[in-house]
Amino acid sequence: MDISPPPPPPPPHPTQSKCKPDRKTVEKNRRDHMKFLYSKLDSLIASSSSSASSYGQQLPDRLEEATNYIKRLQERIEQLKENKKQLIGSTGGESNERSSSPEIEVHDLGSGINAVLIVSSHHDQAIMHRAIRAVVEEGNVDVLNAHYSSAGDKSIVSLHTLVRDSNESGSGTISMLDRLKKAF
Repeated sequence: MDISPPPPPPPPHPTQSKCKPDRKTVEKNRRDHMKFLYSKLDSLIASSSSSASSYGQQLPDRLEEATNYIKRLQERIEQLKENKKQLIGSTGGESNERSSSPEIEVHDLGSGINAVLIVSSHHDQAIMHRAIRAVVEEGNVDVLNAHYSSAGDKSIVSLHTLVRDSNESGSGTISMLDRLKKAF
């Protein structure tokens, strides 16, 4: 509901330009302004309040309803702040979960290596990025395929890699396993 402000007071007569407006005009302007402000308050409260209409209520009742509405909003803000703190706290808890050792399986496939990580986490896809970064940090590994999935409170990352310049077949597997353990 769009309420326009009350019209400005009429300009003073040329003979009264240096005189103050009379009390009657000042009081009328004040009442019009207050009426406008109450209408604006009613429109804000009525659009979000459960009551049908506050226009028929007496002024003290309308003000009490506005006060109650503001208190409900403040309580809702506090509740949302608490939820935010809990969510941030659970995010901080992930670092403790990450510190517990993840399950890491590394298999040598001849020209490539398959790595599977199972990490306790809350659907954090950054785990996959950390795993890829750890695998390719030496520079002799190309990631051919990366897959991320989550089941319950576990995140599963599967990486299929191609090892370039592999001298010994087992050394690539061991170095990849060491890099992944350091990353997690």
